Amino acid sequence: MAAEEELLHRQALSMALHQHQLSQRFDGSMSRRIGSTSSRRHTDPLANNEKKVEESLENIKFRRVVLIHGEGFGAWCWYKTIAQLEEVGLLPTAMDLTGSGIDLTDTNTVTTLAEYSKPLIQYLEALPEDEKVILVGHSSGGACLSYALENFPEKISKAIFLCATMVSNGQRPFDVFAEELGSAERFMQESEFLIYGNGKDEPPTGFMFEKQLMKGLYFNQSPT
Repeated sequence: MAAEEELLHRQALSMALHQHQLSQRFDGSMSRRIGSTSSRRHTDPLANNEKKVEESLENIKFRRVVLIHGEGFGAWCWYKTIAQLEEVGLLPTAMDLTGSGIDLTDTNTVTTLAEYSKPLIQYLEALPEDEKVILVGHSSGGACLSYALENFPEKISKAIFLCATMVSNGQRPFDVFAEELGSAERFMQESEFLIYGNGKDEPPTGFMFEKQLMKGLYFNQSPT
C-alpha cells in the first residue's frame, strides 16, 4: 500500500512538472535549446521522476482511474489529464454526472446526491468482482466520491480529493464551507448564483457563475 501511494505521488509530481514546463516560454534560439537538452538529461527532475514511475508502475495492481468533474463542468475537462495518465500506462475514464456534459437530464429533476452520482454508481456496479478503481474527484465531485466510498468501499482502491468537497455522513457539501460563508443557510438564501428551477421554497437545482467571474475563478491559467 505504501509503495502504491509513493508511486501515485511520483506520478502526480511528474505530471505537474511536465505541465509546468509546457506552459513556460523559452527565450533564445532553437540551437540554444537543442544544445542544452543533453546537459539537462542527468539533472532534469522530470526525467528522473518519469524513470522512477516507469520502473515502479508494475507494482500497481489496479490501474483504472475514474475522473469525476466539479460543478459546471463535464468529462471534457479531463482531456489533458487523460492523455498524461495513458502515457504512464494507467487506464483513465472520465464521465458526465447526471445533467452534466452531454447528459441531457433536466437538472431541475436532480434533487439528491444519489441521482447526481448515478453514472458513477452504475459504473462501479458493473465492475467485475475482483476489479477496483482509483477515484479522483474535483471540487463538488468530492461529494460523489464520499457517496461512492460509503456504498462501494470494496470497489475502490484509493480516493483522491483534488481541491474537493469531503463530506461526512449527514453533511451537505455547503456545510463544509460554512465557516467561510458564515453559514450554509445564509449562503443558500443570499447567493446570486443559485438556480431554483423548482421554486424558491425547494432546494436549489443549479449553480451559475457570470462569464467574467468564471474566467477569473476557473480559467485564469488558460490561454485566451
